[in-house]
Amino acid sequence: MRIMKVLLIDNNKDITTMLSKFLNSKGFETVVTNDPVEGLRHIQQEQYDVILLDIFMPEISGFNIIDILATDKILKEQNIFIFSAIAFEDIQIKELLRKEGVNGCLKKPIRLDELLTAITNRGRVEL
Repeated sequence: MRIMKVLLIDNNKDITTMLSKFLNSKGFETVVTNDPVEGLRHIQQEQYDVILLDIFMPEISGFNIIDILATDKILKEQNIFIFSAIAFEDIQIKELLRKEGVNGCLKKPIRLDELLTAITNRGRVEL
């Protein structure tokens, strides 16, 4: 069985540390970055089974990353789950989830059981 490779992009180091430890304990390979520009480079240069992308970050937001991937015509090839502590308006979530390659929305604080279900199902999920 192939190990799933997960990219975590969040400017909050506590969150990426916790998620990385959890996912590693479940047998996933994780790549972590707290720098959204570096995260974008990772996506552009490598293939991941799942990308966990914080939507609200300084300098470049998850919205910006998704727009850049769409412009580069590689968004469709991704399996992105967006997440944020800031409440989304339903219209914002629905707009992002219409984009092929964005497959779910997870709200912080993230429940680890819901995260595991979402990324192992690799389908469209809104939690």
